[in-house]
Amino acid sequence: MNKIASTSHKNGKKRVIVLFIFIAAVLIVLYFRVNPKWKAADLKIETTRTVYDIQCVNSEGMTVESRITPPDGYSRVAVERGSFAEYLRKYPLHPVNIKLPVYNGKTRNTDSPAIFDISLGDEGYQQCADSIIRLYSDYFYENKQYDKISFEFSNGDICDYNRWRQGKRMLALGSFSCEIPAALPDDSQQGYRNYLKTVMNYAGTLSLLNESEQISPDEIRIGDIICNKDHVVLIVDEAVNEKGEKTYLIGQSYIPAVCFHLVTTSYGDVDSPWFTQEQLEKQDFIIDSVGFTPNNIRRWKDGF
Repeated sequence: MNKIASTSHKNGKKRVIVLFIFIAAVLIVLYFRVNPKWKAADLKIETTRTVYDIQCVNSEGMTVESRITPPDGYSRVAVERGSFAEYLRKYPLHPVNIKLPVYNGKTRNTDSPAIFDISLGDEGYQQCADSIIRLYSDYFYENKQYDKISFEFSNGDICDYNRWRQGKRMLALGSFSCEIPAALPDDSQQGYRNYLKTVMNYAGTLSLLNESEQISPDEIRIGDIICNKDHVVLIVDEAVNEKGEKTYLIGQSYIPAVCFHLVTTSYGDVDSPWFTQEQLEKQDFIIDSVGFTPNNIRRWKDGF
């Protein structure tokens, strides 16, 4: 082999090696991009002196059902055993006298009488829509209804947990996304949390709007949402009196990501966690400083 041919051969081998290294680097970056790792935030539980006088609160209760009592003359509506409504009623709470935990280890003052004892991801993505997606999804996961764990991204593409368990992953670049095979089958709890992290990164109020239909205020039931482009809250519980008048508990998270919690409303000088149907029928109403209209009352998919 002459000198020129030898040099050309060496250069060709170098180009192949460089190309191989480049392809390997791209595949590694791609793998980590589509396989995020969920990690729980280290939440700060900071006690505080209770300074709010809120009606219908039993400070000894450690679930929604035992913490929040119905208003006088009202009784909780009957719900099926094992339903999402029962799941929310029995959701464990933090003690009543703590500040609202934030994902970054800080806390915020709050007048919430019920803060859910729920974990947050350490990157702050479990915000308003994400917290509701988390509750929906956790309910199905704990009941092994994996086929119902499926959520839209804001661009309309579907991220399905059953396919995720099989090793399929969603590659998202800007407004584009597609499903690719990029992992081994994984049905572990960590794998499930990783799935939720992906959903939370690419879903939001817009996707909840796309996956829900408007309902009238008199159709509201537990599990429904009140959602506009900027914020979304969840109907957590319902009570009714002998006249058929209804009242609701409403919960939320927000930015920065905080533990899901109940919000309160005011009747003159009285604060209560119960929102009346009459309030939600007004042309404009406020929930924790955010404005909504009856058109924002919606049911996700088939509801609960």
